[in-house]
Amino acid sequence: MRRITDVTNLKLHKTAVALGKFDGFHLGHQVLFRQVQKWQEEGLTGVIFTFVPAGEKLGADKHIDSPDEKRKKAEATGIDILLEYPFTKAFAGLEPEKFVRDILVNQLDVQAVVVGRDFRFGRNRRGDAALLEALGKTYGFQVRIIEKLTKGHTEISSSVIRKAVETGDMEQAAAYLGQSYRICGTVIHGKGLGHTIQIPTANLSIDKDKILPPFGVYASKVIWKGQAYLGVSNLGCKPTVSQEHQIGLETYLFAFCEDIYGEELQVELLHFIRPELEFSSLHELTEQMKKDMEAAKSFFLQFT
Repeated sequence: MRRITDVTNLKLHKTAVALGKFDGFHLGHQVLFRQVQKWQEEGLTGVIFTFVPAGEKLGADKHIDSPDEKRKKAEATGIDILLEYPFTKAFAGLEPEKFVRDILVNQLDVQAVVVGRDFRFGRNRRGDAALLEALGKTYGFQVRIIEKLTKGHTEISSSVIRKAVETGDMEQAAAYLGQSYRICGTVIHGKGLGHTIQIPTANLSIDKDKILPPFGVYASKVIWKGQAYLGVSNLGCKPTVSQEHQIGLETYLFAFCEDIYGEELQVELLHFIRPELEFSSLHELTEQMKKDMEAAKSFFLQFT
């Protein structure tokens, strides 16, 4: 996949575009991507058009995916190009038709666009899917509007998923995402406490703009070099052994003894076990960690 972030002299040819913020790449987004894949098979250049804050962040919230996680998910779609368009004040101030004419038509040579029914664009969100469809007729490109995907009686959206994550309902979040909520990163050195108590853990730092579930202990799955390993993870500040209040994720992997410092891991938080607690002693913490490992194993047993 080609990734584009510099749009100064951007000029593409005969593109098929999925437009949106695409936070989470959830099941609803995947419908749009499948449409682009079809157009790509017909000879167009597929583009995922999304936005990246540049300079001053404009209305930025915490996101389901870090920028790196989002890029990895984009690569997995098989679509030709990920266009991360800088979301500057100038961009935000474009009138809807100017966005279509100057960017979609002149820069992307767009032939086909797919959006969700609730898509909004242009200055003060004045443009909607119906206006985009009308402008498509004016400028000669096809517009496909996808209705909101539902699961049960709930419309799938990034906001619904963020709420599920914030409440620790990892199963519900996974059902809407079409995959487990995950935290990706490089294994860093911790304080070495895990080795001291003979429960070694892999420590990851976390992107500050990533939305997180409640601090606590989770049954987890780790992907390393394409292989899956089961374990138990603690998300939080480790109040028993640290007063630094630095948020991190540490994971103990069952039946695992590899040296993975500096390695890239994908940690999937599958099930909330308990909230993070402060213990009166290291011994008390160790005993609780053993109970947490058994609780995680019991969770995994139901799938065997």
